[in-house]
Amino acid sequence: MGLTHLNARYALVNIGFLMLVAGSLGFAYNYLSQSGFEAGTIGTVMSIISLGGVFVGPAAGDIVDRSERITQKLFISGSMVLCAALAALLLAIPAGSPLILPVVVIAFAASTVGMPLLNGMAFIYERAGGVINYGLCRGLGSASYAIAANIVGQLWGTFGRDTLPLWVIFGALFTLVAVNLMPDAPDESQAAGQGEGRDVVTEKPISVLRFFSTYPTSTLVVLSLVLLYFCHYIFQTYCGAVLGEFVPAERVESVQGMSFFVQAMVELPTMFGFSLIMRRLSVNRILTLSAIVYSIKHVILAMATSVPMFYGGMVLQMFSYATLTPAVVYLANDLVAEEDRNKGQAVFATASSVGGLLASFVGGWLFQLLSVRAGLLVGVSASVVGTALMVIGIGRISREA
Repeated sequence: MGLTHLNARYALVNIGFLMLVAGSLGFAYNYLSQSGFEAGTIGTVMSIISLGGVFVGPAAGDIVDRSERITQKLFISGSMVLCAALAALLLAIPAGSPLILPVVVIAFAASTVGMPLLNGMAFIYERAGGVINYGLCRGLGSASYAIAANIVGQLWGTFGRDTLPLWVIFGALFTLVAVNLMPDAPDESQAAGQGEGRDVVTEKPISVLRFFSTYPTSTLVVLSLVLLYFCHYIFQTYCGAVLGEFVPAERVESVQGMSFFVQAMVELPTMFGFSLIMRRLSVNRILTLSAIVYSIKHVILAMATSVPMFYGGMVLQMFSYATLTPAVVYLANDLVAEEDRNKGQAVFATASSVGGLLASFVGGWLFQLLSVRAGLLVGVSASVVGTALMVIGIGRISREA
């Protein structure tokens, strides 16, 4: 299978992944809450899911970097099969059963672990002569997230908590089919050798522990991403709890689905036009501006007392998450040597997992022991610090370039 129609096929995988994540992570709090678990327990479960991303994500990149038999496609396919099988098991487990917790942890972790590998695949194909518009493909993924979140929110009124496992099964199988429509990724040594002036890579990939000492300029940026994503995931993971402060209980899932729809839809113009943005602004400038807007968005959401105000905050997704996410992928590719490509993408992607981990654990217990507003205050404070670290970190990278 050649490198034809790469954009269409790569976009299809992004669509599947984001459609799956819209259910597995977007409504996990709602599912576990309606299964009889308290906010503290849910926070612990969600933090364990994030831990899976912290350790399994880089490990997956390391395995694929080192192995001649395990490819990106094979690893992602295996994770999708596992995700679908465990989601089917959830349909048979009664509400309140402790067995729900480990099944949810493994299934939902499997739903996201392949994303860093998917990001890395784009650059392999490009070095082999293929053409991929990453912003366009990622934008189509955001569109699928928007539509999926709204559909899940509306279906919840009819099917209740069973909506989530049913959707996860559908999303995992869709992604499984889509990723196997992709051509086999070319051998990295050959792809690298095709680049003008590049030598074939023979060095072994570095370990995760040595990554930051090898690439010290990335440290502050990764820390910044952790803090920004920490606040981001407080609003994403506990959106139902946040909306419960000013929305009637019977409307929470519907409003939540629509809010996810709004924030994902406004990403589309930015994602689709990201290649044009990069012609006018450097990746470093994009990351700095994105971090600033991110904190402004978080402040507005934390202060929201009505649905329109909440939706208004979500609109700023256009100039925060929508620009930060693809820019980080390009930054990781620029800073990291070719032989560490999968590891580098995984480490930067792990910042999101760590932020999610902290948001899940801290947010859940703060909401249960203190209040929702206390959890939001902690999140916004972290976001502001994260923005400051991004400005400093990008400044250092620019000076050393």
